[in-house]
Amino acid sequence: MGKAHAAGPDGGGPRADAAEESTGLLDQVDEQLIGLLERDGRMSYADLGAEVGLTPGGARARVKRLRERGVVRVLGVTNPHAVGLRSIASLQIEVRGDIDRVADDISEFPGVRYIVLGSGSFSLLVEVYAQTPGELFSLINRQIREVNGVSRIETFLYDSVHTHRPVFPTTNGR
Repeated sequence: MGKAHAAGPDGGGPRADAAEESTGLLDQVDEQLIGLLERDGRMSYADLGAEVGLTPGGARARVKRLRERGVVRVLGVTNPHAVGLRSIASLQIEVRGDIDRVADDISEFPGVRYIVLGSGSFSLLVEVYAQTPGELFSLINRQIREVNGVSRIETFLYDSVHTHRPVFPTTNGR
């Protein structure tokens, strides 16, 4: 006996069954919509629908569902150099004690853009931005290094960015 598919709320064909929705799997149309939005987050629903074979209302409903599920957020991506943030570094930080508390403390500093908790040689990966090398030095050595629990910092200064792909990897290889 085959799987029964209910018509999607967007009128755009079958929708994923409840098991697929609960595991967060995306269908091909969802993946195509995500890819299009990553290239141009301001695309109209009419253009999105035309690209993936849905009506504008169908595209709107699909994007709304992706947003409600927390799969996609449409926002502007700032080019740090264009706004004067020319000193960028990645910090690998070894932590003694409560990693969450240390991450919380570090996240409060202006210039901290990204923190990842890990379990390898270093506990935290932190990306920081500043206008000048002096400001970056101060952020790292006079603020972050002084956080209780930070035991070691390795700093990787960004000279230039070779490749940046803010694109979601999908199962269909796009």
